[in-house]
Amino acid sequence: MFALLGRLLCRFPWLFVAVATIVVGMAAGFGADVVRHLTLAPGWDVPGSGSELALKQLRDRLGKDETPVIALFRAKPGLAANVDDPAFRDAVETALAGIGENPDVSGVESYYGGADARLRSARGDMTYALIKLKLAADEGMGAYQRLRAQLHSERVEIELGGELATYVDVREQLAKDIWNAEVVSFILLAILLIWVFGSVVAAALPLIIGGVTIVLSAAMLKFFTLFTDVSVYSANVVSMLGLGLAIDYGLFIVSRYREELERGGSPAMILFATLSTAGRTVAYSGLTVAASLFCLLLMPQRFFQNMGLAGGISVGAAMLTSVLLLPALLALLGPRVNHLALPVLARRNAREEGSGGWYRFSQFVMRHAVLVLLGTFLLLGAMGLPVLHLEVGPSDSKSLPLSAESRRVHEALDHDFRHAELSPLILTVRATGPAQASASLAGLHELTQRIQALPGVTRVAGLASLSEPGAGNLSLADYQLMYQYPDQFPVAQLGLREYAKGPDSLIFVYYQQAPTSQEARALVRQVRAITIPRGLREVQVGGFPAFHLDYVESLRTWVPWVILAIVCVIFVLLFLMLGSVLVPLKAVLTNLFSLSATFGILVWIFQDGHLAGLLNFTPQGSMDGTILVLIFASAFGLSIDYEVFLLSRVKEMCVATGDNMRAVASGIQKSGPIITSAALLIGIVLGTFAMGEVVFMKAMGLGLLLSVIVDATLVRMLLVPASLRLLGRLNWWAPKPLLMIYERFHLSEIDPRQHKDHQ
Repeated sequence: MFALLGRLLCRFPWLFVAVATIVVGMAAGFGADVVRHLTLAPGWDVPGSGSELALKQLRDRLGKDETPVIALFRAKPGLAANVDDPAFRDAVETALAGIGENPDVSGVESYYGGADARLRSARGDMTYALIKLKLAADEGMGAYQRLRAQLHSERVEIELGGELATYVDVREQLAKDIWNAEVVSFILLAILLIWVFGSVVAAALPLIIGGVTIVLSAAMLKFFTLFTDVSVYSANVVSMLGLGLAIDYGLFIVSRYREELERGGSPAMILFATLSTAGRTVAYSGLTVAASLFCLLLMPQRFFQNMGLAGGISVGAAMLTSVLLLPALLALLGPRVNHLALPVLARRNAREEGSGGWYRFSQFVMRHAVLVLLGTFLLLGAMGLPVLHLEVGPSDSKSLPLSAESRRVHEALDHDFRHAELSPLILTVRATGPAQASASLAGLHELTQRIQALPGVTRVAGLASLSEPGAGNLSLADYQLMYQYPDQFPVAQLGLREYAKGPDSLIFVYYQQAPTSQEARALVRQVRAITIPRGLREVQVGGFPAFHLDYVESLRTWVPWVILAIVCVIFVLLFLMLGSVLVPLKAVLTNLFSLSATFGILVWIFQDGHLAGLLNFTPQGSMDGTILVLIFASAFGLSIDYEVFLLSRVKEMCVATGDNMRAVASGIQKSGPIITSAALLIGIVLGTFAMGEVVFMKAMGLGLLLSVIVDATLVRMLLVPASLRLLGRLNWWAPKPLLMIYERFHLSEIDPRQHKDHQ
């Protein structure tokens, strides 16, 4: 295939470039507004879980398709900081006056409307209102923006918070972070590429490939939004992985082309040699990274599926652009790829084979292979020790910078509103008959009493446990009488309106513990363990603690399968490229060990809070499981990426010389500087994303950066040459049945018969 591709590129380079220009132009126009088509709803809900079913029933059966927005009021200078002051009250009520007529708003609860002390701060200097916004196809985005524009006051400061407000702030901050990261990345990459190549023309080519990759990835991402919801976080994955891998792939192909150019030969032979070696390896590398990311599709949550899709799209775009457009540009440039060379950098010449620092260092490592292996594994083990106290927890508004409005509201609620009760358990209950029927009420009353008796529960609100003024302490008979004649009891009318619809009803459970605590999750288990009383058919437990419990249990169930799938896929692909059983096994085990070191450093930083001041984030005492899964899939693919480039070169030298030790040293001499440069380049991309303000992307970027650093230093420079030295000729061994499969379906650029001759 690559021979045919090389001939076509040499014969019709302008055609490839022209078609690529048209495609990129159309993609740029189509995908320019991709962020506007990405959903705010992250898709973390576990399909079929109790929390997901409760949310669905809340919307479909009870018609509660709304989300609360918190409007926090503080006095501006000149106004008394006392919520009970008439002037303060007048300012708040004036600001809220037009909200009731807003078609996006289904209800407003304020301190002044019901004298609810929970809406008043402990010091009495702040109050908040709950504004219920209707959700639409845009997840309430438009309604929130209109509400934010509508709320204003000259006397009180108004800040908006809540789940929707946090998502909006995250989306706006991510847009800024992506733009800043891409601009800074391109500037730094341009400087570093000129230093690596010593030529402005050669340095420009990977940047062109990187830009084209981002454009194509954005267009493909928007295309998939036509068929499914795609999370706003996908845009960051596309930019980060797409740009980083495109630069790396461009570096490998341009470097190999210049190497072949120095050897001489016809333009067709030079391009063919480049494509059959570096081009084929890039294609294979893209396949391995994409396969690793696509394994995320096994996860039940849409979020992980989105990330796998976005990652696969970006890797595919980088790979295709590198093996189609870049060779066409090289065919047009020919020797001019070295033009605009900087005199100082251009004088750097490649050392002869068998000499140079990389060659001598690899020889030293192989002479002390056992000690190097033991020392490296001990170091990686020490780096991974913090994993032993890893705590998985949810991310919230603390993932935003302190300057974010929703973050400030969250902080105020935590510190000044001790009884806000904003995250209750939400039970959706379906009865055997109408919710207000005597049998249904008996079941609801029994369920309510059992929940109320659980430790940590402060109060329960529902059809058979009214907490509205005038309800008092009512017995089951009282409730049955009230709902039999609701026209005579206003509190019964209110209860039916707020908590019931047909056979379905709601129960809110309030508790003492923090919503993110283990005690809150334990309460969910206890509520779910209650036997459904007679008169009731179905009970689902939702709310944040229930969602988080379902989410963590889903990770425990599915992540091992995802890891197994990634390991198996990578092992098979490495075998089909190298024709070896032990080398792929060694590569997989080594990468698992190095990733444990990366996770250990992440726990030390983000969970334990070290370097929080330097990196400008607030530690939450736990790690977001989402980040860990994404880093594993992405980092595993990236680490195999460099393994492919190194081992393919070592295999090439081994087949050529038949000397394993010399092949390892020569392969590292040839590929070491390029892999180091590639790691530095992608490290710049990941580092700029790690400097963003959203903790989610900060941890993602830093985690991948750490994995690249560990992989490019401890693994590539120490573990790989030492292990290859100890395995010797066993490096390329495979049982005869597997060897027959390799000879039939191999992905290597080396003739399998040559491989057999050197076993």
